[in-house]
Amino acid sequence: MKVSGPLTEAFFALVRSGLVERLLADSELTPVLALTSSDWFSMEELAREQAVSGLIYRAVTHLPRTVAVPGDVVLTLMARAEETAIDNRQKAAVTARLLERFAQKGLSPSILKGSTVAAFYLHPELRESGDIDLFVPKDQFARAQACMPGASRASDGSIHGREDDVDIDLHDRYFDLHVPASRLPVIGTPEATLLMLSSHILKHAIGPGVGVRQLCDMAMASRALAGNYDPSALKTVFKRTGTLRWNRLLYSFLAEWLDMPDPVFDRDHVSTAPLLRIIMEGGNFGHHAAARKSALGAGDRRRKVNTFFRFLHRLPFSLRYAPLETLATLWTLFRGNI
Repeated sequence: MKVSGPLTEAFFALVRSGLVERLLADSELTPVLALTSSDWFSMEELAREQAVSGLIYRAVTHLPRTVAVPGDVVLTLMARAEETAIDNRQKAAVTARLLERFAQKGLSPSILKGSTVAAFYLHPELRESGDIDLFVPKDQFARAQACMPGASRASDGSIHGREDDVDIDLHDRYFDLHVPASRLPVIGTPEATLLMLSSHILKHAIGPGVGVRQLCDMAMASRALAGNYDPSALKTVFKRTGTLRWNRLLYSFLAEWLDMPDPVFDRDHVSTAPLLRIIMEGGNFGHHAAARKSALGAGDRRRKVNTFFRFLHRLPFSLRYAPLETLATLWTLFRGNI
């Protein structure tokens, strides 16, 4: 699929509509009206690859009757949305059970992304989720690990376990950044939430890949937290953590493609083509890029080799937008694998 073009324009128009449940403007409706029946089936596939089927479904329900969406596409989107809601209920039950188990040991993990980010959406149950990610401070990490029997350590230092067919990752870092704690905002503040989401997107953008759902998380969090933080203070946080250039690109993308107001950079934006290319070529966490898709079904060694080469492939992008973080991430992964 081409990175940009009529289908991409129509896709993002529908994502914007689904995020805030609004009717499309005339200019947005033009590429949607031009979609053929075949295009709509491609749209459904793209929504699945980018993990935003629920958003596209909600957008379709707000289209005027003059837009002819094939019935099979509507039914597939509706079924996918229902599956997502069921999956989220299961993960909510597993999360509640985990938190209770931790509480019995005097621990209070924070939920990274997941349900905390879903709460920023109009329909939290339709946000597609992956693993359950939990954060505990380093001084509690060993005790927390004991609450997850059978779990194993990943190359990045996190602990990976599985319960009721749900993957669980335990982290001792709230931010996916390799900077001194003195440069980071206080956990629990709006600045911390936005930096956590931004750094998570960066981690995947410079590695295996990142998809539209992660960008939607950032957009909805920014909308929900607007007015609760000082934009200039958040910009200072980006400077202190060495992510200013990356966040200018990220916020440029959110403003251009997801219609997110940007009080931080105030329209001091850059071309979004480099990030759009990464998003569209691999989808959700890069899973749908051809090489990664084949590697995911292979052994652990092949997956690691694929990840290594994807990092190499991203180096021109990574070194331009987050050079210090890129080098620190590569060293951490190298050390973790040897």
